[in-house]
Amino acid sequence: MTEQKPVYIGKYRIMGLVAEGGMGAVYKAVHPTLKRLVILKKLTIRRNTVVRERFKREAQILLDLQSPYIVHLYDYFIEENNHFIVEEYVDGMNLGELIEKQVALGTELSLLVFLDACYALKYAHAKGIVHRDIKPANILISRRAEVKLADFGIASSEKGDDLHGDAVNNADSTLTQTGVTLGTPAYMSPEQISDSRSVDKRADIYSMGVMLYEMMTGSKPFGSKLSAENLEDIKKGRYVDPRKIDRSIPKPICAMIRKMLKANPKNRYQSVDPIIDIVKKYLSRFDTHAIRLALAQCVLIKRQFAVPVFVQKKQTVRNVFLGITAVLLFAGGIFYAWKESYFYATLLRPWYSAVTLNMTLPATASVSSDLPARAFFFVDDGKNIPEVTNSRRIFSKVRESAGKKTVQNAPKKYTAKKVYVKPGRYRIKVAAGPYVVWQSFAIGDEDLTINFDELKNVGRQLKIRARSYDTESGDVLTSATAFSILYKNNWVALDEVPQNELVTGSVWKILAQCPGYKDTLFSLIIDWYQDDLRLNVGMESL
Repeated sequence: MTEQKPVYIGKYRIMGLVAEGGMGAVYKAVHPTLKRLVILKKLTIRRNTVVRERFKREAQILLDLQSPYIVHLYDYFIEENNHFIVEEYVDGMNLGELIEKQVALGTELSLLVFLDACYALKYAHAKGIVHRDIKPANILISRRAEVKLADFGIASSEKGDDLHGDAVNNADSTLTQTGVTLGTPAYMSPEQISDSRSVDKRADIYSMGVMLYEMMTGSKPFGSKLSAENLEDIKKGRYVDPRKIDRSIPKPICAMIRKMLKANPKNRYQSVDPIIDIVKKYLSRFDTHAIRLALAQCVLIKRQFAVPVFVQKKQTVRNVFLGITAVLLFAGGIFYAWKESYFYATLLRPWYSAVTLNMTLPATASVSSDLPARAFFFVDDGKNIPEVTNSRRIFSKVRESAGKKTVQNAPKKYTAKKVYVKPGRYRIKVAAGPYVVWQSFAIGDEDLTINFDELKNVGRQLKIRARSYDTESGDVLTSATAFSILYKNNWVALDEVPQNELVTGSVWKILAQCPGYKDTLFSLIIDWYQDDLRLNVGMESL
């Protein structure tokens, strides 16, 4: 029977029930002072001292593990004989769910997740903590592709549990006495299967090898359940080579997995450090930022995501040859274009004159990026006005001299590459944003410079439309939200500012306030040509 959701547990406002079972429940809640979502774990078993002490020990372990790769502990408390742990809320999914959706993650994506998990283990091992339950369900991945290790409920100290108190020590002795199996069978090392109490950090390394194999191939090396047959395979290290499932998996990574899955702990890596070195060396060939973006997309998209092929920074000999060929072809094209202009400026100079175009735009102009300003040349023959071949130009910002003092809010100057034309009459069309300027001119044997200054002080009336919504539920909050704008150094209701005072080419600050939600502030630079601002504000609850 589903437990009725309480409004508050302790000082935490409950947002929803995440899961529940015979031993307790998990809630999503709001931290009262940090104003952020947290996970609140509730233990309802009161008489089972062993489970209760192990629950308490998880909190004690997490308290000592302050790493960006491990879930953060906020609180541990008792209320009405129930024990509670308050942990960091990771908004995303666990690795097990991701594997179920994607089947296999590919080499680069798998190794990125694996590397972050290795960093978490390195930190825990340095503190003398053995996790003992490494598996995909305990690797959490946020919507921003942050990877965190969770669930230290059955973790142990390599130096003995005395670090956690006598009660915990006694509880652990009960659960991990010789011959007792503690962990998840499909990921456990041979020594952990036979005696969970005696394992050290090399058992975690074995489990990491199983998990990496599953990430890259979509299957576990020794199956999901323990049986006499696969137990024998585990002891002898018999499994299908990853490259027989996916030929793209590199041989050095397969060799690394082989050593991690050695049945004898002495034959495995003795720490995660050499494993980290191998993975870092492999990933250094790629743009890891692009890989992390793909990981975020895998988490965000509900359907199966087509993982892109990641191109190595260092190409093979064949690719290098093709790259050099492409560079030479490109350089040849550039050289040809340069030579063409050179001919106009030298050999053909007696028959052609140069036209230089300059333009001045408002201080907020950014035509070199999001709004190109273009010029078009036409022959003014009084009839069809044909366009001059190869004469289209794009304006670019004039570089200021080194050491020259920049004047704030000064109009920006732009220029275009010279156009060579025969003497005669012409027309120029300049298109910049919503404005079009036409100009006629005549040119003889002398070069000509034409300046366009009509737009340097232009401004347009700005229309602002604002709406708001709840970021979690998506409910529209516009009618309950007060939108204010910083006008003459005072916050004024948006609809009370005179419309003719809202102009483009300025920075406008807009504040959204709604009861029960955090205030949200926007500081927006409105370019000179942008005259319709539509502001959609996502409001986060307190």
